[in-house]
Amino acid sequence: MPIENNNIPDFKNFFLSYKDKVYKYALLHVKEKDTAADLVQEAFSRIWNKWNELDGTRNPQSYLYTVAKNLVFDELRKQKVRFQFNLAGIDATTLVDNSNEESIRFKDLERVYREAIQKLPKARLEIFLLSKEEFLDNQEIADRLGISVNTVRDQLVKGNKFVRQYILDNFEISIALLIFLTIF
Repeated sequence: MPIENNNIPDFKNFFLSYKDKVYKYALLHVKEKDTAADLVQEAFSRIWNKWNELDGTRNPQSYLYTVAKNLVFDELRKQKVRFQFNLAGIDATTLVDNSNEESIRFKDLERVYREAIQKLPKARLEIFLLSKEEFLDNQEIADRLGISVNTVRDQLVKGNKFVRQYILDNFEISIALLIFLTIF
């Protein structure tokens, strides 16, 4: 999709084309409608702020997916912290934010996740990425690849199982990991 310098109709079409997919992705992960809607708004706000920098050489869809994924991961991290404080009976508003260690652990978790998906067989990896990074549903993936919906479903189940097990085998168990694994 070529972008023409802050062309509002192009942005409107872009928004209308992808808002539901981003919302579905956010809701799948954060499980709260209002939070998912806020994440969609924030993602498109960030896209709008960079809209004039996006052109035919930079893929706006890919940028949107990256922004949405990062916003969801940030929200999950915040939810984890709130969850830990609730378990401990600590009032989070009275504490100073010290998230460097948490940020490092999260980056390690994401690194292990990336390692896991790169170990998937090529066809399974393609299906996995279409589902998790392009937010396509099973029917859309099946249509794009010319395979059955059952094949897509089977490959996603096997891919999710492998990724989950790889993470369990290669990353120290923590609440962050447990929250991350509920995504898959």
